[in-house]
Amino acid sequence: MTTVKETRRFPIAGVIVKPDDIRDLASILTQASEQLVTKESLRLTSFRIVADDGSEYDAATSEVFAKGGILEAKQLKSIEMIYRDYVAGPEISVRVEHGNSGGISNEVAVKGNDSTWVNGVTRKFEDAVSGFEKQSTWPKRFGPLLYILTALGIGRVVVVALALAATYIWRVQLTGGEPWPILLLWEVGIGVAPGSWLTGKLLELWPSVELRMGKEWGQVTRLRKARLWLVVSVAVIPLLLSRLYDVLKTWAHR
Repeated sequence: MTTVKETRRFPIAGVIVKPDDIRDLASILTQASEQLVTKESLRLTSFRIVADDGSEYDAATSEVFAKGGILEAKQLKSIEMIYRDYVAGPEISVRVEHGNSGGISNEVAVKGNDSTWVNGVTRKFEDAVSGFEKQSTWPKRFGPLLYILTALGIGRVVVVALALAATYIWRVQLTGGEPWPILLLWEVGIGVAPGSWLTGKLLELWPSVELRMGKEWGQVTRLRKARLWLVVSVAVIPLLLSRLYDVLKTWAHR
């Protein structure tokens, strides 16, 4: 039995993966596997796709990733590529999964008893991954601030809605005049719970690995980002600016 002496692995993270990116990875795996083929080789090569709709596809060749096929037709959940030579010992595994999964869920691993081959193949994978479109990192970097602003925005919406309901539905005129710090605390307090939930959902729109596959109209994460910006620009930002205006006006009158 051949002893595997060299193992190299690296994570796939902070990227947006598109169909051509997957084809590049599959091409590297296929070419690398052919470099070590001998008459004694007992090889297994498998390609597995899991779509968001629950359908699964298994193939022995990278033709499953052909242009105009599944990668362009469906939104995908995960993709796995594996090469293994049971006699000579080399192994290659490539796993990518939409979301924030780490470890073997988003990783390239290369094993073999030829360090030159292992290092060379790993370098090709690293170069390919480094060319992927980078995922925006600002949502996670400014997560706490985003949470506060979201809570304040939701609280502001609730306060304005209650004021309008009191005036036009219940026919009650609110006196107003409360100090702005008190109103600010009320608004943040009202928005804490829904703000926490909503912030978590917002951060999911920028996963560590985004599989941007399928038809453009079916790319759910990308479309939700666009809708989010519409809501923020039309509703949340104006309400936050109105609160800032109230605060500045109060200071100016002192």
